[in-house]
Amino acid sequence: MMIGNEKDETSLDETLSNLTLVLKKKHQALEEREKALEKATAQLNRDRSEIFGDKCSSDVIHLNVGGDQMAVLRRTLTSVEGSMLASRFSGRWDESLEKDRDGNFFLDQPIELFRPLINYLRAKASETPLGPPVKSPHLKDYELRQDFYRVVDYFGMTPGIYPTVIELHRGEQGSAEIGSSPDCFVKSSEWSTFTVQTQGHRREITSFEVVLGNVERMQIGWINESRYVENLSDDHKNGVGDEENSLALDCCRGGLLNQGEFSKLEGLSNLGAGSIIRCEQKGHRWLIDGKLVVSSVASDETRHFENKFLPPTGHVNNGEEDKIIPCFSGKGHW
Repeated sequence: MMIGNEKDETSLDETLSNLTLVLKKKHQALEEREKALEKATAQLNRDRSEIFGDKCSSDVIHLNVGGDQMAVLRRTLTSVEGSMLASRFSGRWDESLEKDRDGNFFLDQPIELFRPLINYLRAKASETPLGPPVKSPHLKDYELRQDFYRVVDYFGMTPGIYPTVIELHRGEQGSAEIGSSPDCFVKSSEWSTFTVQTQGHRREITSFEVVLGNVERMQIGWINESRYVENLSDDHKNGVGDEENSLALDCCRGGLLNQGEFSKLEGLSNLGAGSIIRCEQKGHRWLIDGKLVVSSVASDETRHFENKFLPPTGHVNNGEEDKIIPCFSGKGHW
């Protein structure tokens, strides 16, 4: 016969024992669920690898480049994100890529053009803050250099090999947020003028593209840098195209600004968010959303304008005086 405290203690012991048993079962169930989750995750990774072909970045890739053998780390080939070369050697397409009879991946390119590209990527991978910056390749022979540019462009490597930087040219410091290459953008709270400069190389910019966000009074074009600066007026309301030695598409009024002279382009309304403006051949050709709208090239079937600003197509720069660079003025996001 139990009385008082003894009965209470027995009931408490049973409760604790039952609680311990319940906690133990829940702990076991949790461990089983964790094991099942780990197993499912491992299977998902295996399935993902089979589907996408993801490989280790430290893989050594053996290449046959135009008949010459080369061994390169996968992470070197894929170091410029978004490029064709990065996509090709991501590991997803290894089984479908062209190979020689020894199983080496085959690239139908001259080794003298592909090797400088790889050596630059290798140098960038070992670049340190204390050492000198790695310079982009500059082949001495003119024809070879043009062929190298072609290869870089073909593989989608231009932003990685020949980076550019946007600089505030005229406006309030601190009023603009500027994105660096390759994701260049501008968010400006004040109407300002910006230029695009090369960074660590001598390759000229001959074409560029701007995707408009929410903008005000957007003017997109080119300047002859040294002459533009020398003759710049004191009127801060002037942008590219308004000044001497500058040419621009006026996205607000829908026309061309040629050194202060405005010419209306019929059919062009106030261009808004999402519009894509492309300037080719240093301002000789202008496209909006893929459609050619104005050109100084006689063979183009579109409206023509007299080029009073730019040197002829194919002109070889004669020092700093003829440095033609992209320039844009506006307020907002692009």
